[in-house]
Amino acid sequence: MLVKNDKIRKPEILKISDHNILPESLDKDASSIVHRLNEAGFEAYIVGGFVRDSILGLKPKDSDVVTNATPDEIKKIVPKTRIIGRRFKIVHARAGRRLTEISTFRAADKNQTSKSNKGLILRDNNYGTIEQDAFRRDFTINSLYLDLQKMEVLDFTGGYTDLKNRILKTIGKSSERFREDPVRILRAIRFKSKLDLKLDPEIEKDIHKLSYLLEEIPSGRNYEETLKMFMTGSAEKIFLEMQTYNLTKYLLPQTKNFLSSKKDKRFILNALRDTDQRYRNNQTLTPSFLFSVLLWPALVNKTGPLNFKKIKITKVSRIANFILKKHNENCFIPKRIQQSIKETWELQILLMKIPEKAHIAIKHKRFRAAYDFLLLREKSGEKLNQIGDWWTKKITKKI
Repeated sequence: MLVKNDKIRKPEILKISDHNILPESLDKDASSIVHRLNEAGFEAYIVGGFVRDSILGLKPKDSDVVTNATPDEIKKIVPKTRIIGRRFKIVHARAGRRLTEISTFRAADKNQTSKSNKGLILRDNNYGTIEQDAFRRDFTINSLYLDLQKMEVLDFTGGYTDLKNRILKTIGKSSERFREDPVRILRAIRFKSKLDLKLDPEIEKDIHKLSYLLEEIPSGRNYEETLKMFMTGSAEKIFLEMQTYNLTKYLLPQTKNFLSSKKDKRFILNALRDTDQRYRNNQTLTPSFLFSVLLWPALVNKTGPLNFKKIKITKVSRIANFILKKHNENCFIPKRIQQSIKETWELQILLMKIPEKAHIAIKHKRFRAAYDFLLLREKSGEKLNQIGDWWTKKITKKI
């Protein structure tokens, strides 16, 4: 835990020889945005994950920009932007299919921040200075600012030292930070797993003590957090850590109910291991396949084993609707993703009906996902009369 005193604190200045971030490694879109804001007379920096991951020698996923320009001012300066959010307004800048997030320095005036009676931040559009912004962030390792004009990193909170020591610390008391935004509990687990960090003892204690606050997270936000947890290259480790800290019941209650089964747990871990490998290989990952896996044990618990031809697809569809409805109470999945999940499950029946229904199954738009799902079932020990081999040979011949 790092606590701010009332005096203005000068940042530690880190040169290239310290942080090793080279100009050629910078994201072109984020760099362009920073330069536009600088030319318009505003401060602007690359902040957070890009700086953190680069210092650790990892490949950053994206680059976020922070500035003293307000959202309306940003929108006038940076093309192809839109303002989003009510809790805290930010700006999204689009370049092709890529988005860069631009935020305004947040102020430290807690009296102007709207909170629930449980301490959850409801609205926080109070703007301030870079120093105030640094102490409003969640963890010290995320409070590092890259100045592109000097190629220096500004560190107000000791995040650089914490990165080098491989320890995760909150800025301020972790109990207050978790009450302000319970998602920080999930972020702590994600950073611990992804970056191979140790948790500060206070964080560890407060995760156990305050995990019930995760019930306050809106179901739509839970969906986004699930994708961040399981589609960014550390899914298997995160899943196991969530069980260690007893958090699965808040994010994936329909899954948690079946983790005592070795068969179901093996199936999920095999899938998450494959997901991590696909991420490292820059292969496509889809939310529908992820949730098809995570909710499969709950489906099969209701339908019975889906390993013979005579099961009716209408039965699978009816039970799938029930499972998805229950899941959506905690984690709302968009309807188009729900439809893809159902089709992947329903095709498991059609794939069993060989050779008579093969021509129908292979033409289905969800065939490849369903085929991969079938192979995963067999890989995890489910006996399906080598149907996966039959389909593999058919596909090979077709090619």
